[in-house]
Amino acid sequence: MSDKKLSDLPLGSEHAADNELWNALGQIEMDEPSANLRREFYQKLDQTSQPTPMTKLRDLLGFSGNFGWLTAAVCLLVGIGVGQMLGESGGDDTLRLAALEQNVSMLNRTLILDRLENDSASKRLRGVIDAAYFAGDDAEIAGALLRRATEDRVHSVRAAAIDALGPQIGIPSIGRKIMDSIVEADSPLVQLALIDLVLRNGNQKQIDQLLKLAEDELLFPDLSRHVLTSLKRDVA
Repeated sequence: MSDKKLSDLPLGSEHAADNELWNALGQIEMDEPSANLRREFYQKLDQTSQPTPMTKLRDLLGFSGNFGWLTAAVCLLVGIGVGQMLGESGGDDTLRLAALEQNVSMLNRTLILDRLENDSASKRLRGVIDAAYFAGDDAEIAGALLRRATEDRVHSVRAAAIDALGPQIGIPSIGRKIMDSIVEADSPLVQLALIDLVLRNGNQKQIDQLLKLAEDELLFPDLSRHVLTSLKRDVA
């Protein structure tokens, strides 16, 4: 079989001489690209589709959305402004360090909240992991974490957020939402995470409620047995 083919050139000129030239060019045989040339082409095509180092850094820091960039820029401007004010007023190094720490903390907090609302499940999961360290001291982060625990469309993100809430289940508003979510859970994975959260961190009232749900068979069957066994109750 020949490794050459005729070129495929268009016709369309209104002049006979031009069409004759196109016909002549169309009879020219063309070499097929070599295997090496094809490999090189596809390698370069693959390279252009890979994320650049800048893109990877942006995604790692959670700057994939406009909100993330905006808040980071605001925090940077605030930091510069505070630094200039302290420099002009002759503040000592302790004040400068305190202002810098406050600015970094504000930036970190904003990035966590941005990640928790990100369209990417992996970014939300990263936000959940970071939020676990701040939920006890920041009501807004705790609220955003609760939304992920009760509303996230990805079960693995919900389960991670539930686990990250930990002792926050003792806050009445969070505790009520968690207890309501146990019955509403449509996934055994999510319901198991909720149950274990109550068993580990719930108060006596919440544990009694959980036991009642298990006894009334309102949980997934295996999870009802899990609750009864964990609380050392007889299992039918």
